[in-house]
Amino acid sequence: MNFTSLTVLLAIIFFYSWQASRDISVGQTSVWEHFKPSFKQYSGFRELLLFVVFLLLYKLSRGLAIGDEATAFANAQKVIEWEHQLGILYELPIQQYFLDKVTLIKVINWIYIKLHIPTTIIFFVWLFYKKRKHYLFIRNGFLIANVITLFFFVGFPCAPPRMINEIASNPYAVFGGDVLRNLNVLGIHLGEGFIDTLNHISGINLYKGLNSKLFNQFAAMPSMHFGNSLLIAFGVYLYAKNNLVRTLVWIYPLFVLLVIVMTGNHFFLDASLGGIIVLFPYLMMILIEQISPGWKDKFRGSESFSGTSADRN
Repeated sequence: MNFTSLTVLLAIIFFYSWQASRDISVGQTSVWEHFKPSFKQYSGFRELLLFVVFLLLYKLSRGLAIGDEATAFANAQKVIEWEHQLGILYELPIQQYFLDKVTLIKVINWIYIKLHIPTTIIFFVWLFYKKRKHYLFIRNGFLIANVITLFFFVGFPCAPPRMINEIASNPYAVFGGDVLRNLNVLGIHLGEGFIDTLNHISGINLYKGLNSKLFNQFAAMPSMHFGNSLLIAFGVYLYAKNNLVRTLVWIYPLFVLLVIVMTGNHFFLDASLGGIIVLFPYLMMILIEQISPGWKDKFRGSESFSGTSADRN
């Protein structure tokens, strides 16, 4: 969790926890009691605290899931081979097209590092406060999906495109060079490989210092940057009332896809798997509900929870 994410989260906790507490309170309460953080079931403060704990555990578990370099680069080579076979290996020319647009790349790098978690937080706060009856269903699917990704990080560690090169500042250059040479033998030519735009253009080094402890270096597959952006788009499309907003929101996952490719952090297949994993829990929950209706309250909450807040625009 970076400083921007933490600032957004604290601001939301301060503003919304009292509102959520007020929505579920019974009887007459004072203004001070409205502002007090509430640990009651389904209170806003408790829900946001759940997300803080989840994000911290997620960061820690990603660190524990780091695979060895040889396996991670072997898997990255497999992804490139699969994309070549599918005819979608276009990440390198897309990145190269934008490399001379330095100011734009710096903005894109900032967006990649700073906005992923805040936009997700804001989406869930909007759901909780404006679309309460849908909140638990979406929240549960989100948590399940992100737990599933941990199994991929453990079972299929994968180096991102930005490591596939022989640039001296890349600490994994020897592995990246081997991948390029192996691909050349197979008739897949990537020239000198990808550029780590975060490092070379914005001076953000993910290989050393605090950044190296916050990021799993070999967690390219799947891309939850894209997966969570797709979830946000679906959520807004399904539950927002403004038709213009419901249409324009699809720009967001497309933009995120461009961001993760431009910065050399993910392959197209990473994004595809991220999208599948994010949607999978909802399909399974709906199926389970059809087979066993008793699970509906577990997935979506009780009617009393759903009715604690009006369905506002």
